[in-house]
Amino acid sequence: MNKMFIILTLSVLLLSKVSAQNITNTLGTNGTFSIKDQSTTYLSLNQTDGSLSINRNLMLSNTGAQMTGFIFKGGQRFIHNFQGPGGDKGNLFIGINSGNFALNNAARNTSIGSGTMGAIFDGVNNSAFGYFSLTSNFQGSNNSSFGSYSMYSNNFGNNNSAYGSNSLYNNGSGSNNSAFGYNSLYSNSIGLENSAFGFESLKNNAIGDGNSAFGSYSLWENTSGESNSAFGVNSLVKNTIGNNNSAFGLNSLSWNTSGTENSSFGMYSLYNNSTGWHNSAFGFDALRNNTSGWQNTAVGHHSLLNSIGNYNTALGYNAGSTVTSGWNLTLIGIDANPSSPTAGDQITLGNGFVTSLRCNVTTITSLSDARDKKNIKDLSLGLDFISKLKPRQFNWDKREWYDKNISNGSRMQETPTAGFVAQELDEAQSEAGGEWLNLVLKDNPEKWEATPGNLLPIMVKAIQELKAENDELRAQVEILMRVEERLTKLEETLIQKDNSANIKLAGEK
Repeated sequence: MNKMFIILTLSVLLLSKVSAQNITNTLGTNGTFSIKDQSTTYLSLNQTDGSLSINRNLMLSNTGAQMTGFIFKGGQRFIHNFQGPGGDKGNLFIGINSGNFALNNAARNTSIGSGTMGAIFDGVNNSAFGYFSLTSNFQGSNNSSFGSYSMYSNNFGNNNSAYGSNSLYNNGSGSNNSAFGYNSLYSNSIGLENSAFGFESLKNNAIGDGNSAFGSYSLWENTSGESNSAFGVNSLVKNTIGNNNSAFGLNSLSWNTSGTENSSFGMYSLYNNSTGWHNSAFGFDALRNNTSGWQNTAVGHHSLLNSIGNYNTALGYNAGSTVTSGWNLTLIGIDANPSSPTAGDQITLGNGFVTSLRCNVTTITSLSDARDKKNIKDLSLGLDFISKLKPRQFNWDKREWYDKNISNGSRMQETPTAGFVAQELDEAQSEAGGEWLNLVLKDNPEKWEATPGNLLPIMVKAIQELKAENDELRAQVEILMRVEERLTKLEETLIQKDNSANIKLAGEK
């Protein structure tokens, strides 16, 4: 054997026999202390860099004592599997001050009614990797943490998974949570069954339960809101106490704070919603400007840019894009918009290019039950009003077809059509004191609209008046015909008498 090794070994033995004192072996410059047999070096200590090499297994003591077999670094716990009283219970801690030496592995019995379910052990089956990870755990079980300060404050929480620095940092007794990403679920203390994936996702959640967040900053400010689902960067980022919201897409429902039961799908959908509730948005920018409106439904890119309106439904690209505070609007088709941004109780089918409405029937059924009407009386407007109307022939040349809405006639339609002019209809109903007929919609002063269908009762009244006049004329004609008939008979009688007289005169001659 190496002479140096023999000398060092003998020195150690001699010193140990002489007295109980410190033993110091000094290596020369660039020297190496080795333990080996004829062919294999099992242990070596290099003086140059102080490195210790072990070429076989490192066997740490496991005598049953609680504080054996651990590895420390600079006096701080580094790698250990402290179990507390009760023996080996599946813990593993890796990292400076990861885990602790205060775990309680005591068993407790659980029961339902008079039956016993058996013993459950606390503080078991925990795995931690990272600086100060799971360092405060006392009775929590089945937790997994990876990253510096991950699950730092956990004390009693069970079945949690944390991956990323500071993930689930403040969790104390919350259970069944999953966090992936830096600062994810950072503030959670007692919240249950939350899932966070992404940088600072669900960071401020403290007591909210059942939330799911996927994407950086998703559900970032949520504190106590429950049962929210967010998928996408900044989705539901401002939500604090709102419940039962679902957001899918970048910045979807970003500014929601306390709004509840909203559903958004698409980038920037319901972006500005703060307190509105029961809204549904599908498509890029759908319901983007809604802040406090409720029970709105928007389907389509840039549809229903509503702010505070309620009960609106828009279907189609840009449908309802002009709405601000309108209510109970139904808008179907590309660019379908109401008469004005603040209009209410309207249905719009299609945009300004629609030339026909097709259906298997030609009329729309409306409510008309006598039990729902009061002050029923004969209509005062009729033939005289109809006679003042001016049916027109014209060619469409809409301002919206031109830049800056200034028409120069270059886009005028070649084919004429028939109808009324809104201003002329309004003049007629004003002169007759019949504004209540609502023949003209003037919600938007820049674009008047006509509702000629409201003329139907007046047209019926006019027809009835014409019939009455016709019946009167017919009765007069019948009288005249009877008079004529009598005159004819009288004339015939006179002629006969005259003829008889002439014959008699002729005979006397």
